[in-house]
Amino acid sequence: MEGVAASAGVAKTTIYRRWLSKEELLLAAIESLFEDLRVPDTGDVRADLIFIARQAHRFLTETKAGEVFPRMVVEVTSGTPLGRRYLEKVIGPRLRAFFHVLQAAKRRGELRADLDEQLAVATIIGSMIFLRISLALPGASEDLAERLVRQLVEGMEA
Repeated sequence: MEGVAASAGVAKTTIYRRWLSKEELLLAAIESLFEDLRVPDTGDVRADLIFIARQAHRFLTETKAGEVFPRMVVEVTSGTPLGRRYLEKVIGPRLRAFFHVLQAAKRRGELRADLDEQLAVATIIGSMIFLRISLALPGASEDLAERLVRQLVEGMEA
C-alpha cells in the first residue's frame, strides 16, 4: 500500500479510505483492465458463441488482466475473499454472457431443451482455461473459438 500511495503521490490513508485492503485494491486494479464485455444476440447460436469465445480468448492472451489470470485461479479455487470477489466481478459476467446466449438459443429452438448449460459453458471456457494455464493458449490457432463452438454445438443441435 505504501508503494501505491507513493506512486500516486498521496498519503497511505488516502488509499485506505478508498480501498480497505490490499485485496480490494488489487481487484479494483484488475477490474480497470477489462474491456467492456459485449453480449451479441444475432439469432445465430454459433455466431454468438464464437463472438464471446473470441472475446474470452483475447482477454486471456492479449490483456494485462489475462496475464494475472493464472495467479488468480489459485485464489478462486482456494475460496479466498479475493478469489470470491474475482469470481463474482470478473469471471461471473463472462460466464453469464455464455449462459445468456445458450438460453436465447434454447428459446429459439436452436438447441435441445434439455441442454445442460453448465456443462456446455464449462466445455468452452474450461478448454480455454486449461490451454491458458498450460501455456498453450497464446499459441493456439486463430480459429480456436470456431473449433470449440463447432465441437460443442454439433452435439447439441435440435
